[in-house]
Amino acid sequence: MIIWTSFFFALLSTVIGYHLSVERQTTNDGVSLAITPTCGALGGNFVNTNAGIVTEGIETLVAFGDSYTSGGRSDGGPLPAAVLTGTSPRAGGRVTDGPVWAEDVASDLGATIMDYAVSGAVTNVTLWPSFPNQSDFVHQCNQNNNLNPDTTLYAIFFGINDFGASLAGVSMTVDGDNLPQAAADTIGLMQELAGPPTNAKNFLVLDDYGRGSEAPTGDAWKQDVFNGLSTLRAEGLNVAFVDFAPLWDAVLNTAPGFAAFGYDTEGPCIPNLEQTDLSGECSTPLNTFYWLPGHPSKETHRIMADYVDFVLANCM
Repeated sequence: MIIWTSFFFALLSTVIGYHLSVERQTTNDGVSLAITPTCGALGGNFVNTNAGIVTEGIETLVAFGDSYTSGGRSDGGPLPAAVLTGTSPRAGGRVTDGPVWAEDVASDLGATIMDYAVSGAVTNVTLWPSFPNQSDFVHQCNQNNNLNPDTTLYAIFFGINDFGASLAGVSMTVDGDNLPQAAADTIGLMQELAGPPTNAKNFLVLDDYGRGSEAPTGDAWKQDVFNGLSTLRAEGLNVAFVDFAPLWDAVLNTAPGFAAFGYDTEGPCIPNLEQTDLSGECSTPLNTFYWLPGHPSKETHRIMADYVDFVLANCM
């Protein structure tokens, strides 16, 4: 029966041109987290930390961010199925071939996800005139939900596009380095969420601004956000910070390297970010670090979730 079912799906794929998704195996297709996140505390240099968030009892994960966090729908409603259908390289509209990290974390917590993230989003679009018409944290957090603050975790993952905009601005002498204000706005918006009517209590902030590269301005942005979390903690909020830079560095730059994680290549599997089909797909789509250029595969999103889970459970 299993053999016949496999044959049927293979035939269906050939006849109607469907690229049928391969469900993630319990082994995450052989890809696993090969490093242990370093833990620390608020009050010093940025580091993975959890100051007060208790994951037991979390029922809702509210996610804000860009393409790394977007589940294919940005209004907080039920997300499209995280599978590839037809010839599209985007699973349910995601910029990857399966679930994103936030979906995996929500699943690990046994929580419902409400996703407001939008591809290309920045912290505050008014800071980047050369990048108009993008979504931003300002608009994403303008949601009107009646959620229990004690059982809701708010995840904020911005910085990649802000950092990119700051580099473009410097080189073109247009926007300049507005990252310090972007960091201040991030903290300010979290303070707004902590007030009525949302009354948020639990904030998870994540960063991967350089995706394997570092810059003084980017590190300053990250430090400013990290410092701001100390202010929020002093105001009685529960906060956690996840720094993905060591993960990207371990895969792309230094030991142990991508093979230690179970990757065949650092990717991408699909060669062009803008393409709308699967042409040029790599020979090992389940074992690439990136799926589309600069964007994690579903296996990478899974180990990102493992990284987050470790920080929340151990960096207290």
